[in-house]
Amino acid sequence: MVTVEVQPPSQTRAGTIMYPPLVVSSQSDDAYDFIQICLVDSYGRVLEDQLYGTLTTSGKCLDDRSASRSGRATEYFVFPDLFVGYAGNYAIQVTAIRMDYGSPEGAAAIIAASTMTTQVSVYDQSVAAEIPSPDEQYLLRRLRRNGGFGVPQAPR
Repeated sequence: MVTVEVQPPSQTRAGTIMYPPLVVSSQSDDAYDFIQICLVDSYGRVLEDQLYGTLTTSGKCLDDRSASRSGRATEYFVFPDLFVGYAGNYAIQVTAIRMDYGSPEGAAAIIAASTMTTQVSVYDQSVAAEIPSPDEQYLLRRLRRNGGFGVPQAPR
């Protein structure tokens, strides 16, 4: 199962990197090879060449054993540099992929899980900056402090 831990902003300007960044998590024993994202319009159509930045990434463990009774590590997938090229109302589809290297036809990508973000309204003019929720801020600080996740600082 994949979980959107940090939602993208509810509104942004076309061509501007989104803050807060999209952050997705899964339990490390889910063993996803990578997460791929795409932009979806209000009719559910996947839109190519409109979402830019890091669209595919592998997870990195952040040991959450101290914060979790299960004792399992959590993998985080961070998309730090996303932006949409055109105004409109969208969501981001998040798809977890497992590779099957034992397939007779060769390596095959298997969709293991999928979810959607909340709606993102993209405008041609400037919009007010959004502040992540306290829980999202805490997670972003932890990811930034532990390094290697590429979490950007909030714009000023």
